[in-house]
Amino acid sequence: MNDEELTFETSTTVRSVSFEDIVEGDNEVTEYATEEQNREESVFIDVSKRSPALDLETLDFEERVEHLKATIVRHPLHREIHYKTLRFCQKRHTLPEVEEFIMSCPEFASASQSAYYLLQFLLKGGGTIVYELDEEGEIVLPEQKEGLTEDEVDDLVAQIAFETNEFGRELVEQMSPKKRLLELLEITPDYYDTFIEVLEFLTEKQSFADVDTLLRGRDVLMAGRDPDDRPIQPSVFVDKLERAGGIVWKDGWMITEEAKDVLATLKERRS
Repeated sequence: MNDEELTFETSTTVRSVSFEDIVEGDNEVTEYATEEQNREESVFIDVSKRSPALDLETLDFEERVEHLKATIVRHPLHREIHYKTLRFCQKRHTLPEVEEFIMSCPEFASASQSAYYLLQFLLKGGGTIVYELDEEGEIVLPEQKEGLTEDEVDDLVAQIAFETNEFGRELVEQMSPKKRLLELLEITPDYYDTFIEVLEFLTEKQSFADVDTLLRGRDVLMAGRDPDDRPIQPSVFVDKLERAGGIVWKDGWMITEEAKDVLATLKERRS
């Protein structure tokens, strides 16, 4: 693996992203994301078109976390994969291990990029550390490569490994599905009971048609709306729960383990 493969450019924009952006959706974020993704993917493919990189070292801790959060949120299709990868890599793993994990995520079935590209994106956002390892799995230090030829360095470095850094660990805590779900329930009190009902309904795998049948015609779909307004669609509940990490598609919609824990916690509070 050459140095070029471990060098990634970053966006020159640091944008604050709130929980509302994540669990409710944000048209501005989505439009911004599409433009940025198109630009960044073209940069990734053709290194001759790279723009000046943002020096992450010039940012303070909170800015680094916000930059990483914006990097993840601007790609909704891959958001949960990125989050889960950061969480997985809190313990150091080799490249094949991380790629295998990414491909095992249910969301990967709908991914538009390879596992390797998705991992590079986290590096670009400044959320992981890359380590070079020797045959024994020990970290190769810079001084060990001093005076060696390129071929000798290639012989010394047997594999690379990845570990979530302090900024990624903070983001893992901030974006935990438990926090996102509780935030969703807090900011949408009119729909609290309906969200809980949908989560309980999805403890067994269901199609979207099943969810639609469950909610279609409910008064709650007009909550907070004028009589002349159209009711919100049942798909909104599915979308928001997915954004919050509460449900996942596995040939049908199913509740996540994190959401099961949230339901258990809420039931304990009621008792």
